[in-house]
Amino acid sequence: MLRNLIKFNTLRPRGGLMTWSSRRMMSGGKMTSDSKDVPYETSIHRGDDVTGGYSELPAEVDAVVIGAGSLGCSTAYHLAKFGAGKVLLLEKHKVTSGTTWHTAGILYSFRGSESETLMQMQTRDLIRDELPAENGGESAGWIQCGTLHTNKTADETKNNRRITSMIKAFGVEVMEVNRNEIPDIHPLVNCDDIYAAEFTPECGTMDPATYCMAFVKAGKKYGADLYEGCDVTNILTEEDNLGLKRVCGVETNMGTVKTKQVFNCAGAWCNYIGDMVGLEVPQLVYEHAYVVTEGIEGILGRPQVKDALTVYIKPQGDAVQFGGYESTPHLVKNIPKDFHFGLYDIDWDIFGQHIEAAVNRIPAIGEAGIRSTVCGPETFTPDTRPIMGESPQLRGFFYGSGFNSGGMMMGGGAGRQIALTALRGYPEFDIFNCDVKRFQPTLSNYNKWVKETSHESFARRFQLVFPYDQPLGGRNQKFGPLHQQHLDSNALMGCRFGYERPAYYLHGTRKDDFDVKNYDFYGSYGHEKNDPYPYLDEVLNDCSYNYAEKSHNLVGQECLTCRTSCAVIDSSYMAKLALTGRDALQLATLAFTRNVAKAKKGQFVYMLMLNSNGGIENDGVATVVTSPSGDDEVYLTVSSASAVYVRSLLQRLAQDRGMQCLVEDRTDDIALVSVQGPNSLDVMKEVTQNCDVTNLKYARWEKAGIAGAEAMIGRLSFVGELGFEVHCDKNDASKIYDVIMEAVEKRGGCLAGYRAMESLSNEVGFHHWPHTISIHENPVEARLMQFCNQKSKKYIGSAKLAELRAEKPKKILTCVTMESDVPMFSHEVLWKDGQIVGDIRSAAYSHSLDTNMGWAYVKSEDCSDDVIESGKYQVERMAVKYNAAVTASSAFDPTLSRIRGKYDVTEQGKLLDRLAKLKSAEQ
Repeated sequence: MLRNLIKFNTLRPRGGLMTWSSRRMMSGGKMTSDSKDVPYETSIHRGDDVTGGYSELPAEVDAVVIGAGSLGCSTAYHLAKFGAGKVLLLEKHKVTSGTTWHTAGILYSFRGSESETLMQMQTRDLIRDELPAENGGESAGWIQCGTLHTNKTADETKNNRRITSMIKAFGVEVMEVNRNEIPDIHPLVNCDDIYAAEFTPECGTMDPATYCMAFVKAGKKYGADLYEGCDVTNILTEEDNLGLKRVCGVETNMGTVKTKQVFNCAGAWCNYIGDMVGLEVPQLVYEHAYVVTEGIEGILGRPQVKDALTVYIKPQGDAVQFGGYESTPHLVKNIPKDFHFGLYDIDWDIFGQHIEAAVNRIPAIGEAGIRSTVCGPETFTPDTRPIMGESPQLRGFFYGSGFNSGGMMMGGGAGRQIALTALRGYPEFDIFNCDVKRFQPTLSNYNKWVKETSHESFARRFQLVFPYDQPLGGRNQKFGPLHQQHLDSNALMGCRFGYERPAYYLHGTRKDDFDVKNYDFYGSYGHEKNDPYPYLDEVLNDCSYNYAEKSHNLVGQECLTCRTSCAVIDSSYMAKLALTGRDALQLATLAFTRNVAKAKKGQFVYMLMLNSNGGIENDGVATVVTSPSGDDEVYLTVSSASAVYVRSLLQRLAQDRGMQCLVEDRTDDIALVSVQGPNSLDVMKEVTQNCDVTNLKYARWEKAGIAGAEAMIGRLSFVGELGFEVHCDKNDASKIYDVIMEAVEKRGGCLAGYRAMESLSNEVGFHHWPHTISIHENPVEARLMQFCNQKSKKYIGSAKLAELRAEKPKKILTCVTMESDVPMFSHEVLWKDGQIVGDIRSAAYSHSLDTNMGWAYVKSEDCSDDVIESGKYQVERMAVKYNAAVTASSAFDPTLSRIRGKYDVTEQGKLLDRLAKLKSAEQ
């Protein structure tokens, strides 16, 4: 039936791969086709054989970029333009011949995250403005047409408008469109099942060959040379005196070239390059298809259509091309090294769903024939984000791949950010969610994780994204030492950065078969679907753009129990690093904004790590400890997400300065149990031996005995309470946990998951890198100058910080409370007196204040507290504005008196009343 929608009278059986061809067949008076070819007149595959004019490589260059697709061409151009020196762009066959040549050529104005949206905006600026200016006014292949985003349900509309509201803060033009306005924008669109729509006028289409060659031509002016027909056969490395590896050269069929920087932009072939240096690129290759129709009357000059959750439709001259994503894509297990300008036979059984969706949205498609099909390889990653940045294992080796079929869209901006990171050490804005160092280094089964998560990222590409959803693929890869105890306590486990950790705890008896099951690939490829699946049923209860009643209540009880009694939070997933070796203290002095070497014995120091521009690279808590051999070490805890990032940052700094220091990751060896709340001191007095916890000052630690084991007891809190952290050997974690829980339960305490921890820390304004602080903010803007040594000029970024102190900031961190009955999730737009002044960087419901609370940087010429707190504020959430209040500090406990153990009796009574209401509502 689906085939009849588009008048297919003959079908070819699915076959093997094939290079481009042009075969057409007339049937039944309509043009149908199994021709495989791209719709671009300028495609390089129609040209002559490999050219370039070079037969031998120079002896030495400053940088080598491997792969002349859209990202490789952009990276080479930007490296050369920004002063890298001599740059080589090496291509095994010809420019675009990998996956770029068959791209759909779409450029949307936004994507699902800030970093990806900004990179796409930079791509648009490059193709529209910069490259034509570089090349004497020649077009770089851009046609602006806009995109109509259509939604069939209220949830689809919320999903889209959650993002379109966000991008307004970045200057992207967005129009919310009612159904009766759509014919004025696109008269061919069927509106019968449309609930609402959005129109983004700055989207457009890209010609891949023209675009890439514009980079090549412009780059040559600055010292970037293209070598086509150049096959990379090996990457050369060398070791320094600490045993750390660094790139030193590249071997090819044209000779060997010395270089200290290599950029792996080989797309679907990146793992061949990675294998040369023993590095795995976490991506898989899938077949991805679209079809090009014959001419359709009235389509010329119309905008693109992106129909929520189903299909994209792009005008291509007087025709259209359309495609989408499926749950059963064909995996390309081993893409041939010599597969260039290649396409596959399209699988109509898989693609049929897109035909039905396209005809539904634009009925005229059903009357057109098919001019050609395009089914080629595309790379997909475990979390739908690209893979960028320098390898943490090999200095000078940079990643640039895995763009999830978005390489053309993001490639221009991504190449710019990769180049800047290589040349100065940091990009223009936070791209951590795209950095290769976001991935956990140790997983129980790497291949299983990549296979499952990459499939899920493809299969769910066109599905609703809910804030508290959980992945099903790649689970049970990394556990803490107390994992079984959490399961026994009826935890709903979440997965963050590959780590299984409790989101919150369900009440009552644990359901049978409540474990996270082996991934079923959504019933595809012959896998039996997990049904029943109690864990998934519980997760789906959380999938809402409003408050999920059950979990909202449970998380609230955990938060308020912590505020009124005590709670145990297993923070073993937090990264624990150690700076060891002769120069450990010297490295800490150079890297940290506070001098941990001069801290008192047994003192924890909260500090920042900055780049040379004053941007905040990370934050953490550090102290000096004595190793078993009697040497000084620096013990550092940072967020679980940034373990690899911070370790690499510190090790790179030590290496560049010639320091004898190694940065070790001890996360898996040390458990961290946090006891927080007014009753935490009583708990710790009961369970500890050989330690006077009563007189332990804030940010101090001592060694103590608990349950016959030795532990480090620190008076610390990440939730704004009187509290303690217990750091112990992982093998002692269970018995220490048992005695702590016994004491906690006596006092009416509870276990609390990361949802409660995020809410509690948000209430008191404690930072979550890279959300409320990132490289895009400095300590002045983040109100963190008290954690920066203002006299020292020794640490990275101190010189820039001295300049910033003398200047007036253009934005400042503020607390935002929103008057609404709907939640904030972050990235909502903040308005002041009718003007956009920022966006919410972090948000969670404050159960203590019974209101929404978030943190935002307000842009203003005058950032004084009086000016910032004045005016009418509104938060735009999913295109709806809500009244809000902005304050310079947290609306809850702004003086942090609770951390010091000072509690207001009246306030505690209010919190107990709220807790009682939640318990009553649950019953």
